[in-house]
Amino acid sequence: MKMEEKLDTVMFAPCGFNCALCIKHISGSNPCPGCLIDSKNKAKSALKCKIKACLETKRVKYCGRCSEFPCKLIKKHDKNNQKRNQFSTLENAKRIQNTGINKIMAQDAEEWRCDCGGVISIQKRVCSECQKPKEDGLIN
Repeated sequence: MKMEEKLDTVMFAPCGFNCALCIKHISGSNPCPGCLIDSKNKAKSALKCKIKACLETKRVKYCGRCSEFPCKLIKKHDKNNQKRNQFSTLENAKRIQNTGINKIMAQDAEEWRCDCGGVISIQKRVCSECQKPKEDGLIN
């Protein structure tokens, strides 16, 4: 999959994960449309997301904008994500506090775009097109 010129803001999940950079979105014949999109192709983890359910009751779109941030739920999610993907969703969610969502998406597109134009997944840290690994190692 080639990186879009402009990433859609609906791809930024409430927890701080950018679904446009997720291996479940960029690979496979039935790609996950992202955490915020209603679809039968949605990843199981997105279907049962406690964070999304929590924010729906609080009427905020992102954890970083919640008055209780960082809460126990996001801290647990972050710990699991760091262990699995070496990526801090908590740190990424903090970006929303001081940076507009359009700027975040532009920064992510630049940071995670391979030289060949493919998308580097957060989980595998390799390009979806040429399989080249991300050179700078861990992020966040």
